[in-house]
Amino acid sequence: MDANLSLFNQINSLSYWFLIESNYKSTVILDAEKDTFFVKIKKGKHHLYSCQITHFSKKNSKFLNFELAAVVNSLLHIKETVMRKRFASA
Repeated sequence: MDANLSLFNQINSLSYWFLIESNYKSTVILDAEKDTFFVKIKKGKHHLYSCQITHFSKKNSKFLNFELAAVVNSLLHIKETVMRKRFASA
């Protein structure tokens, strides 16, 4: 579970970075009632990325780790693209 907690921290940090350092909006929701985890990134009205993990608490730990790592990698890719555009326009 420590690896999953680390991935949660990365997702939250990246989402915070989008809110503070860019004009992208991020949403991260862990809904215990629906047993889902949801991440969304958008710029203006355009949705760039969204991922929903259902049956969150019932997932095999290794499979959940794989899904969370995929979310982190996707967010890192978007951040890298934002940074590249920022440096290209400077």
